[in-house]
Amino acid sequence: MKRSITVTAICLFLTLFGCGGDRPNNKPLTIEAVKAMSVPVENIQATKEQIERRKRSEAVCRFHAVPIYTNPNAMFLDPADQVAVRTSDEIVDRAIALCYLELKSEKADKKMLAEVEKKYKVMEKLTAAEKEFALNENPSSQQLTDANWRAEGYHVMLWALGYIDTLVYPDKRCDVGSDVKHLFSRSKKEFREQAKLRSKAEILDQADLILRLDWACVNSRVNNEPVPGNLDKSVVYERHYALNWIIRLMDQDWDGVTTDT
Repeated sequence: MKRSITVTAICLFLTLFGCGGDRPNNKPLTIEAVKAMSVPVENIQATKEQIERRKRSEAVCRFHAVPIYTNPNAMFLDPADQVAVRTSDEIVDRAIALCYLELKSEKADKKMLAEVEKKYKVMEKLTAAEKEFALNENPSSQQLTDANWRAEGYHVMLWALGYIDTLVYPDKRCDVGSDVKHLFSRSKKEFREQAKLRSKAEILDQADLILRLDWACVNSRVNNEPVPGNLDKSVVYERHYALNWIIRLMDQDWDGVTTDT
């Protein structure tokens, strides 16, 4: 599956041709992976806040005919008073990094990439693994695919920063061309200062919903069934990954984020 986007930057015009494909999380499950899913489930005494958040998420699932995880004492996010979301500055830096990776995955013009890197100080915002990819003259097709999908994480960062009004139901990919304009139409300083970090409650609501949507995707894969609710499982995975990072799930660094369900 491919996508084509047009990115307009100040004094820069580039037509980018997609190289997207399925994320590696969509590979067939191994015996070891299935065994890992068989660990004893949680037994959480949920707070009123956690229960209400779950109810809101399940209402969305029902509306889209997505199966619901039924164990009433498992699969909850921590209550808000136990969560410290990433700062606006951290999310701004991550958004810039992910946008750059997507451009690199599209094999954008080297001169353009160099100008973007200089304008937004990209290299200092990349993880070690990302920097290795960014400096690689001949990345593999899998590396390009992985970086291409980071556009979905960038989309989540834009939402968390208030640049996008809504995280719509994840049944299709984001509009990359529209998303990159949020960055390219601003200077590094403007992009940082004009960001308005969403409330912890809003972020946790989205993190709880995507947890349940990802559970439904994994459950369908385990049972060799079609993905329910017309969900795009790769979009769901990327959104889950990004939101888990934002809520500091187990305080994991970006390259080590897990999306357990």
